[in-house]
Amino acid sequence: MNRNFSRFNSLACLLAGSVPAIVIVVGQPNAAIAKTPQEIADIAGPITVQVNSAIGDGSGVIIAKHGKTYTVLTVNHVVEKADAKYTIRTSQGKSYQATSVTRLQKTDTDPDLAVVKFDSPDEYPIATVGDSDQASIGAQIYVYGYPATGGLFGAEREAELSPGLVTSRPRTRPEGYTLRYQAVTWSGMSGGPVFDGEGRLVGLHGQGEFGFAQTSSGEVAPIKTGFNAAVPINTFIMRLTEAGVNKSDLKVNTNPPSISPLSLGNPQNAKGYYLRGLSRLDEGNLAGAIADFNHSLELDPKNSEAYFNRGVAYAYQEPTRGGANNLDPLKQAIADYSLAIKANPGYADAYYNRGIAHLEQNDKTAAITDFKTAAELYQKLGRKDDYQQVISKIKLLQ
Repeated sequence: MNRNFSRFNSLACLLAGSVPAIVIVVGQPNAAIAKTPQEIADIAGPITVQVNSAIGDGSGVIIAKHGKTYTVLTVNHVVEKADAKYTIRTSQGKSYQATSVTRLQKTDTDPDLAVVKFDSPDEYPIATVGDSDQASIGAQIYVYGYPATGGLFGAEREAELSPGLVTSRPRTRPEGYTLRYQAVTWSGMSGGPVFDGEGRLVGLHGQGEFGFAQTSSGEVAPIKTGFNAAVPINTFIMRLTEAGVNKSDLKVNTNPPSISPLSLGNPQNAKGYYLRGLSRLDEGNLAGAIADFNHSLELDPKNSEAYFNRGVAYAYQEPTRGGANNLDPLKQAIADYSLAIKANPGYADAYYNRGIAHLEQNDKTAAITDFKTAAELYQKLGRKDDYQQVISKIKLLQ
């Protein structure tokens, strides 16, 4: 499972320009050493589990052990059905029936979190819990979980590690999703751990894949983005009693990070401008994002992601009309999606977004052509939900 979300709480607020400023928090060096992606994967593998049921698949992370009872933290929407039976499958390939499920999300305003327990005589490590407040904008993170890709579901799923960077830390978001990042994720990774650069648990992944943009006709259209979100681990720590977890059973390390987040204040190269553009785009500063992507592409004209995200920024803009200021954001978005596809012919989301833009321009033929290509690529990538979504659009248009 991977819950989709609208990237902005209020589109009107975004278009009015009321967005927060980027704040970079620099951690002090200490004895800890940032780990390589392989070292993060080695930490993540034994503590990350599958959460399976007849109604869907998700992921989770072992956070505590008391006697022979293990506690798995996941997101509520993976285990929200009270009448379903849930199974925990560990990295050793062993499956255990869940002995209890504690859902922390009782209302729409509660965080999307849940705790599942299982019993096992086997020894499994537990996650080291970090301080999610230290996961500031520009910080390296890693998402780990069991995606339902390549036609594999349930116990057949294979684990994936996906690196990313924190793009914003909003104060509030529905269901507690206030740790936001750009990373590649798939359905089935919901509930999986988000680690910092030292392998400490800082969040639970659960949202991603698309947002909504206002079109020239005033309607709202879904477009794909690479932005994702997690519920920070500190949100869970505040609810330990409700979750039935003793803090003494947790392994905690809240030392400051050994390396500072990437500085976005004064970019010096293509990557720096690109990363600042991502943060500005995620926070709704469209003009600033476009300016940064322009600088990035001047220095590195082969970056398909920069073209794609500049296209997303244009797609979120309202058209202006009259004189020299006449601007058709959809045309500029289409041009950027086309450049992204030229740089990366397998860019499924670029085909999808370009199809949406063509559709908003009433070019149904071009839209169907792009949707068909996107569907083929989604199918090859094992993105079942995206494939079905596009197929439904094609059927409605034909």
